Amino acid sequence: MENRTISKKALHKTRFRHNWGLQWCMNYEKMQGSGFAYGMVPVIQDLYDSEEEQCRHLERHIQFYNCHPAGSAAICGIVCALEEKQQSDTADSIKVALMGPLASVGDTIQGVLVKPLVSLVGAGMAAEGNWLSIFMVTLPMFACFLARWPAFNLGYKQSLNLLNNMQNSFSFDKLQVAASVLGLTVIGGFIPSILGSKLQLAYQMTKTITDPATGEAVEQAFKLQESLDSLLPYILPIVFVGACYYMLKNKKMTPVKVILIIAVLTFVLGATGVM
Repeated sequence: MENRTISKKALHKTRFRHNWGLQWCMNYEKMQGSGFAYGMVPVIQDLYDSEEEQCRHLERHIQFYNCHPAGSAAICGIVCALEEKQQSDTADSIKVALMGPLASVGDTIQGVLVKPLVSLVGAGMAAEGNWLSIFMVTLPMFACFLARWPAFNLGYKQSLNLLNNMQNSFSFDKLQVAASVLGLTVIGGFIPSILGSKLQLAYQMTKTITDPATGEAVEQAFKLQESLDSLLPYILPIVFVGACYYMLKNKKMTPVKVILIIAVLTFVLGATGVM
């Protein structure tokens, strides 16, 4: 079979279909498989003449597939480049190999780094009556949507070279750790600051000091909460959320167990007067 080049028109249609329609027909059997195949139609029609060949290749792309839309855009670009080179088996392998890691990266960036942060900042602005809060929430999410177009172009132009460049210059694990730290800080500290509530330690100590003016011995109260606030406001909620995350992720506890631990802990601390 002669090698064909995908026309710019077909490539544009595939990019447009994928970025807009990837999740239109999402279902529990194929997930995004139908949307991915729908996007690949113009490219497959450009590369193959007979309907039998076109259907055979589209059947490959309608199989189970699930990824973050922005990460999927890069995968779709790579797949288009491989289809153009008649490397169908490699294209199928790349889809399976990359949909998990790029889904994790996309969800981390959009779901943990961007969305919670802009939503909380926007909520704080809205609580103050600032009408710009709507733009604070919508514009970053719109930018995440627009990122699908350069992601597709990058995947198509670099093809498999993109994988080597990403592995050499980018650490998915470091990104996820950084996103987790930021997410815990935002959830643990920013939300209580907006609601105007925080964990308060009632524990205090008293010590006897000499009044330099009178020379008399006086007792001075030492409040632990004031010392913690001087180090970092809302430090206790941040540590509390971090502890819950540690129990869920590292200790593999169920949410029910974590809730029970929290209930018992708050009862004991409240009964003893610590909080």
